[in-house]
Amino acid sequence: MTVRSVAIIGAGTIGRAILRGLVRSGTGLRLIATARSEASLEEARRAGAEASRDNAWAVREADLVILTVKPRSVAGVLREVSAGLEGKALVSLAAAVPSSFIASLAPKAKVMRGMTNVNVEVGHGFTTLSAGPGADAEARAMAEEVFGRLGVVEWVDEEYLDALTALSGSAPAFIAEIVDALALGGIAAGLPRELAYRAVLHAMLGTARSLLEKGWSPHQLRDMVLTPAGTTIRGVMVLQGNGLKRTLMESVLEATRRAREIREELSPGKL
Repeated sequence: MTVRSVAIIGAGTIGRAILRGLVRSGTGLRLIATARSEASLEEARRAGAEASRDNAWAVREADLVILTVKPRSVAGVLREVSAGLEGKALVSLAAAVPSSFIASLAPKAKVMRGMTNVNVEVGHGFTTLSAGPGADAEARAMAEEVFGRLGVVEWVDEEYLDALTALSGSAPAFIAEIVDALALGGIAAGLPRELAYRAVLHAMLGTARSLLEKGWSPHQLRDMVLTPAGTTIRGVMVLQGNGLKRTLMESVLEATRRAREIREELSPGKL
Protein backbone atom coordinates (compact mmCIF):
# COMPACT_ATOMS: atom_id res chain seq x y z
CA MET A 1 0.00 0.00 0.00
CA THR A 2 1.33 3.42 -0.93
CA VAL A 3 1.28 5.92 1.91
CA ARG A 4 -0.92 8.89 1.05
CA SER A 5 -1.31 10.53 4.45
CA VAL A 6 0.76 10.71 7.64
CA ALA A 7 -0.37 11.91 11.05
CA ILE A 8 2.23 13.16 13.51
CA ILE A 9 0.69 12.98 16.96
CA GLY A 10 2.47 15.44 19.22
CA ALA A 11 4.30 17.90 16.99
CA GLY A 12 7.03 18.91 19.42
CA THR A 13 10.72 19.11 18.56
CA ILE A 14 11.10 15.73 16.86
CA GLY A 15 7.60 15.78 15.40
CA ARG A 16 8.21 19.13 13.73
CA ALA A 17 11.61 17.93 12.49
CA ILE A 18 9.89 14.95 10.82
CA LEU A 19 7.22 17.22 9.38
CA ARG A 20 9.74 19.68 7.93
CA GLY A 21 11.86 16.83 6.59
CA LEU A 22 8.89 15.30 4.78
CA VAL A 23 7.92 18.67 3.31
CA ARG A 24 11.53 19.25 2.25
CA SER A 25 11.67 15.85 0.53
CA GLY A 26 8.77 16.81 -1.72
CA THR A 27 6.76 13.70 -0.93
CA GLY A 28 3.35 14.98 -1.96
CA LEU A 29 1.96 13.35 1.17
CA ARG A 30 -0.98 14.75 3.04
CA LEU A 31 0.56 15.74 6.37
CA ILE A 32 -1.46 16.10 9.56
CA ALA A 33 -0.03 17.24 12.89
CA THR A 34 -1.48 17.57 16.36
CA ALA A 35 -0.30 19.57 19.33
CA ARG A 36 -1.72 21.11 22.49
CA SER A 37 -0.47 24.67 22.20
CA GLU A 38 -1.62 27.15 19.59
CA ALA A 39 2.01 28.16 18.98
CA SER A 40 2.93 24.58 18.05
CA LEU A 41 -0.15 24.24 15.85
CA GLU A 42 0.75 27.44 14.03
CA GLU A 43 4.32 26.21 13.50
CA ALA A 44 2.97 22.99 12.02
CA ARG A 45 0.70 24.94 9.68
CA ARG A 46 3.58 27.13 8.55
CA ALA A 47 5.60 24.00 7.83
CA GLY A 48 2.87 22.69 5.54
CA ALA A 49 0.64 20.46 7.65
CA GLU A 50 -3.01 20.42 8.53
CA ALA A 51 -2.95 21.04 12.27
CA SER A 52 -5.46 20.27 15.00
CA ARG A 53 -5.76 19.49 18.69
CA ASP A 54 -8.01 16.54 17.78
CA ASN A 55 -5.82 13.43 17.94
CA ALA A 56 -8.70 11.08 17.13
CA TRP A 57 -9.51 12.96 13.93
CA ALA A 58 -5.86 12.96 12.85
CA VAL A 59 -5.58 9.21 13.36
CA ARG A 60 -8.76 8.53 11.37
CA GLU A 61 -7.44 10.57 8.45
CA ALA A 62 -4.00 8.94 8.22
CA ASP A 63 -2.56 5.83 6.60
CA LEU A 64 0.50 5.94 8.87
CA VAL A 65 0.46 7.33 12.40
CA ILE A 66 3.69 8.53 14.04
CA LEU A 67 3.47 8.98 17.79
CA THR A 68 5.96 11.60 19.01
CA VAL A 69 4.51 12.51 22.40
CA LYS A 70 6.46 12.37 25.68
CA PRO A 71 6.62 8.89 27.27
CA ARG A 72 4.28 9.85 30.10
CA SER A 73 1.64 10.98 27.59
CA VAL A 74 1.56 7.76 25.57
CA ALA A 75 -1.09 5.96 27.63
CA GLY A 76 -3.52 8.86 27.64
CA VAL A 77 -3.16 9.53 23.93
CA LEU A 78 -3.58 5.87 23.00
CA ARG A 79 -6.72 5.56 25.10
CA GLU A 80 -8.06 8.60 23.27
CA VAL A 81 -7.38 7.31 19.75
CA SER A 82 -7.45 3.52 20.11
CA ALA A 83 -10.68 2.99 18.17
CA GLY A 84 -9.32 4.84 15.15
CA LEU A 85 -6.11 2.79 15.08
CA GLU A 86 -7.79 -0.44 13.98
CA GLY A 87 -5.76 -1.80 11.08
CA LYS A 88 -3.51 1.28 11.03
CA ALA A 89 0.28 1.30 10.89
CA LEU A 90 1.54 2.96 14.07
CA VAL A 91 5.15 3.98 14.77
CA SER A 92 5.88 5.10 18.32
CA LEU A 93 9.00 7.20 18.83
CA ALA A 94 8.35 7.60 22.56
CA ALA A 95 11.55 6.70 24.38
CA ALA A 96 11.51 3.57 26.54
CA VAL A 97 7.83 2.67 26.03
CA PRO A 98 7.76 -1.00 24.94
CA SER A 99 5.70 -2.17 21.99
CA SER A 100 3.88 -4.67 24.21
CA PHE A 101 2.52 -1.79 26.29
CA ILE A 102 1.51 0.16 23.19
CA ALA A 103 -0.25 -2.92 21.80
CA SER A 104 -2.12 -3.43 25.07
CA LEU A 105 -3.77 -0.03 24.57
CA ALA A 106 -4.09 -0.24 20.78
CA PRO A 107 -4.63 -3.98 20.25
CA LYS A 108 -5.82 -3.68 16.65
CA ALA A 109 -3.02 -1.42 15.44
CA LYS A 110 0.05 -2.58 13.54
CA VAL A 111 2.58 -1.54 16.16
CA MET A 112 6.17 -0.53 15.53
CA ARG A 113 8.68 1.26 17.72
CA GLY A 114 11.45 3.48 16.54
CA MET A 115 14.14 5.96 17.39
CA THR A 116 15.36 8.80 15.21
CA ASN A 117 16.98 12.20 15.64
CA VAL A 118 16.55 15.82 14.66
CA ASN A 119 18.71 15.36 11.56
CA VAL A 120 15.60 14.03 9.79
CA GLU A 121 14.78 17.68 9.15
CA VAL A 122 17.65 17.94 6.66
CA GLY A 123 17.29 14.43 5.22
CA HIS A 124 20.16 12.92 7.20
CA GLY A 125 18.38 11.17 10.03
CA PHE A 126 19.32 7.72 11.26
CA THR A 127 16.08 5.94 12.09
CA THR A 128 15.96 2.51 13.69
CA LEU A 129 12.67 0.64 13.63
CA SER A 130 11.46 -2.48 15.39
CA ALA A 131 8.41 -4.49 14.34
CA GLY A 132 5.99 -5.07 17.20
CA PRO A 133 2.65 -6.85 17.58
CA GLY A 134 0.61 -6.90 14.38
CA ALA A 135 3.27 -5.21 12.25
CA ASP A 136 2.91 -7.08 8.98
CA ALA A 137 5.00 -6.65 5.84
CA GLU A 138 2.71 -3.92 4.52
CA ALA A 139 2.99 -1.84 7.71
CA ARG A 140 6.77 -2.23 7.76
CA ALA A 141 6.99 -1.16 4.13
CA MET A 142 4.90 1.94 4.86
CA ALA A 143 7.13 2.95 7.76
CA GLU A 144 10.27 2.35 5.72
CA GLU A 145 8.88 4.37 2.80
CA VAL A 146 8.19 7.42 4.97
CA PHE A 147 11.31 7.36 7.14
CA GLY A 148 13.44 6.48 4.12
CA ARG A 149 12.66 9.97 2.81
CA LEU A 150 14.30 11.38 5.93
CA GLY A 151 17.62 9.53 5.85
CA VAL A 152 18.85 6.02 6.61
CA VAL A 153 16.50 3.36 8.01
CA GLU A 154 17.53 0.14 9.75
CA TRP A 155 15.38 -2.56 11.33
CA VAL A 156 16.64 -3.74 14.71
CA ASP A 157 15.56 -5.88 17.64
CA GLU A 158 13.55 -3.90 20.16
CA GLU A 159 16.06 -4.68 22.90
CA TYR A 160 18.52 -2.29 21.21
CA LEU A 161 16.25 0.76 21.30
CA ASP A 162 17.21 1.99 24.78
CA ALA A 163 20.86 2.17 23.75
CA LEU A 164 19.89 3.70 20.40
CA THR A 165 17.88 6.33 22.24
CA ALA A 166 21.17 7.38 23.80
CA LEU A 167 23.45 6.85 20.82
CA SER A 168 21.29 7.95 17.90
CA GLY A 169 18.61 10.08 19.51
CA SER A 170 20.96 11.99 21.80
CA ALA A 171 24.04 11.94 19.58
CA PRO A 172 23.31 15.25 17.80
CA ALA A 173 23.52 17.00 21.18
CA PHE A 174 26.74 15.20 22.10
CA ILE A 175 28.28 15.99 18.72
CA ALA A 176 27.17 19.63 18.96
CA GLU A 177 29.08 19.87 22.25
CA ILE A 178 32.20 18.51 20.53
CA VAL A 179 31.80 20.95 17.63
CA ASP A 180 31.43 23.82 20.07
CA ALA A 181 34.53 22.82 22.02
CA LEU A 182 36.70 22.47 18.91
CA ALA A 183 35.49 25.78 17.50
CA LEU A 184 36.14 27.54 20.81
CA GLY A 185 39.65 26.12 20.67
CA GLY A 186 40.06 27.63 17.22
CA ILE A 187 38.80 30.98 18.51
CA ALA A 188 41.26 30.78 21.41
CA ALA A 189 44.00 30.17 18.84
CA GLY A 190 43.06 33.39 17.04
CA LEU A 191 40.48 32.44 14.40
CA PRO A 192 37.34 34.49 13.76
CA ARG A 193 34.28 32.76 15.23
CA GLU A 194 32.47 32.08 11.92
CA LEU A 195 35.61 30.69 10.31
CA ALA A 196 36.31 28.43 13.29
CA TYR A 197 32.81 26.95 13.19
CA ARG A 198 32.89 26.43 9.41
CA ALA A 199 36.26 24.69 9.65
CA VAL A 200 35.03 22.31 12.36
CA LEU A 201 31.69 21.56 10.71
CA HIS A 202 33.24 20.74 7.35
CA ALA A 203 35.91 18.62 9.03
CA MET A 204 33.13 16.76 10.88
CA LEU A 205 31.10 16.27 7.71
CA GLY A 206 34.09 15.16 5.66
CA THR A 207 35.28 12.77 8.36
CA ALA A 208 31.86 11.12 8.56
CA ARG A 209 31.70 10.71 4.79
CA SER A 210 35.22 9.28 4.65
CA LEU A 211 34.43 6.72 7.35
CA LEU A 212 31.14 5.74 5.71
CA GLU A 213 32.27 5.66 2.09
CA LYS A 214 35.79 4.29 2.51
CA GLY A 215 34.94 1.85 5.27
CA TRP A 216 37.92 2.99 7.34
CA SER A 217 37.92 2.45 11.07
CA PRO A 218 38.34 5.59 13.19
CA HIS A 219 41.86 4.65 14.20
CA GLN A 220 42.84 4.09 10.55
CA LEU A 221 41.75 7.60 9.65
CA ARG A 222 43.45 9.03 12.73
CA ASP A 223 46.72 7.30 11.87
CA MET A 224 46.61 8.68 8.31
CA VAL A 225 46.61 12.20 9.74
CA LEU A 226 49.34 11.61 12.35
CA THR A 227 52.94 12.45 11.48
CA PRO A 228 55.98 11.95 13.73
CA ALA A 229 56.43 14.89 16.12
CA GLY A 230 53.66 16.73 14.28
CA THR A 231 50.78 18.91 15.40
CA THR A 232 48.11 16.21 15.34
CA ILE A 233 49.86 13.78 17.69
CA ARG A 234 50.33 16.58 20.21
CA GLY A 235 46.63 17.30 20.13
CA VAL A 236 45.69 13.61 20.32
CA MET A 237 47.93 13.21 23.38
CA VAL A 238 45.93 15.93 25.14
CA LEU A 239 42.62 14.27 24.19
CA GLN A 240 43.78 10.90 25.45
CA GLY A 241 45.37 12.33 28.57
CA ASN A 242 42.11 14.03 29.52
CA GLY A 243 39.99 10.94 28.98
CA LEU A 244 37.95 12.03 25.97
CA LYS A 245 36.98 8.50 24.93
CA ARG A 246 35.98 7.50 28.44
CA THR A 247 33.90 10.66 28.85
CA LEU A 248 32.03 10.04 25.60
CA MET A 249 31.47 6.38 26.44
CA GLU A 250 30.11 7.30 29.85
CA SER A 251 27.76 9.87 28.32
CA VAL A 252 26.19 7.16 26.15
CA LEU A 253 25.95 4.73 29.06
CA GLU A 254 24.39 7.34 31.34
CA ALA A 255 21.81 8.29 28.73
CA THR A 256 21.02 4.59 28.24
CA ARG A 257 20.56 4.16 31.99
CA ARG A 258 18.13 7.06 31.96
CA ALA A 259 16.12 5.47 29.15
CA ARG A 260 15.84 2.29 31.22
CA GLU A 261 14.83 4.30 34.29
CA ILE A 262 12.05 5.90 32.27
CA ARG A 263 10.80 2.47 31.25
CA GLU A 264 10.65 1.44 34.90
CA GLU A 265 8.87 4.67 35.84
CA LEU A 266 6.29 3.96 33.14
CA SER A 267 5.59 0.36 34.15
CA PRO A 268 1.84 -0.42 33.94
CA GLY A 269 1.36 -0.30 37.69
CA LYS A 270 2.58 3.31 37.78
CA LEU A 271 0.43 4.68 34.96
